[in-house]
Amino acid sequence: MNAGQDDDGSENMAGQDDMSIGERLSAARKEHMLTVESVAEELKLDVSIVEAMERDDKSALPAAIFVQGYLRLYARLVGLPEDQLVRDYADSSGEPPPLTVVAIKQKRSAVFLPSARLVRNVILLLLAVIMLWLAYPFVERFIASRGQLAEESVPGRLDLPPANQLQLPQETER
Repeated sequence: MNAGQDDDGSENMAGQDDMSIGERLSAARKEHMLTVESVAEELKLDVSIVEAMERDDKSALPAAIFVQGYLRLYARLVGLPEDQLVRDYADSSGEPPPLTVVAIKQKRSAVFLPSARLVRNVILLLLAVIMLWLAYPFVERFIASRGQLAEESVPGRLDLPPANQLQLPQETER
């Protein structure tokens, strides 16, 4: 067995802790038989950025937030633990560690609140009922007044006297 490997064949963390981030990336790249150019092409980075990461040349690298993203991609490509590399980079560069996402459980309220649409519709329905209730006396008077008009003479209606009072015009002789 190699000195840097455990019984199961995985590399010892102590052996990796002695190596810098760039050395670990370079060793993993060589283990996967990849060239710097092929890594740069796969990660869609410039070759100089990949070389600077392997040399640990922070002056040739962009802002730390970008480098952390590059390290994650590079580690994923060569099979290294992404989070460990990013934490190690943050420790060595003095940058704060990257934020982690924590799921927040939402508390369910004990009281069921109706939706805004339901509340709006109930209010509109109540307003319509109140309007009809208030308008009812006016509508009733209006209908009653139309009924009285029907009993009075209506234009176009011919009022005939009863048949026994009907007087026929007298015929004049010629």
